[in-house]
Amino acid sequence: MSKLTNTSPPDPLDAALAGLKAVIITLPSKKRDIITKWLVKWGRYLSREDSFKPEYVPRFKRGDVVYVDFGFNVGAEYGGVHYAAVLEHDNNKTNGNIMVVPLTSLEAGKTPADVAQADLYIGGGVIPWTQLDTIAKPSQIRAVSKMRIIKPLRKGDKRARLSPAHLDAIDGRIMQTIMKPAPTKT
Repeated sequence: MSKLTNTSPPDPLDAALAGLKAVIITLPSKKRDIITKWLVKWGRYLSREDSFKPEYVPRFKRGDVVYVDFGFNVGAEYGGVHYAAVLEHDNNKTNGNIMVVPLTSLEAGKTPADVAQADLYIGGGVIPWTQLDTIAKPSQIRAVSKMRIIKPLRKGDKRARLSPAHLDAIDGRIMQTIMKPAPTKT
């Protein structure tokens, strides 16, 4: 008489998580810690996704500077917590996403001449409370969920806005990078 065993097919989620863990444990400790923290944070985002109400987030206008958690991303995609500038002219309050261009600071010891060609130096004092020279990253524009916005969310939060000249320069770089016209034949 053969003994019957109750074998159910493996749970795809368990297999995926085991595979992810197997990859993560091989990474350098700093990267492993960053990914682990992101997974915890991502779980929080997922748990509040259905109850999130974008209409309770302030209305952002073009040029408003927001502090965003871009998360942990793949390859050279921009990640981490950074300032970003809102690109949309009039984002609808009920729209859960907003289009932004990430901002970063000029590294110590570097000059505007050292800024990568894909990036755009926009000057010092742009974000008044940092006093650092600011660089826009037009090649990294993206839509982000308003859940990723850390600040400003309340009336007392510090606010900053890029000037129309800064926005025009960013638009020009986006057009140059993304919409570059094909060379004309002679």
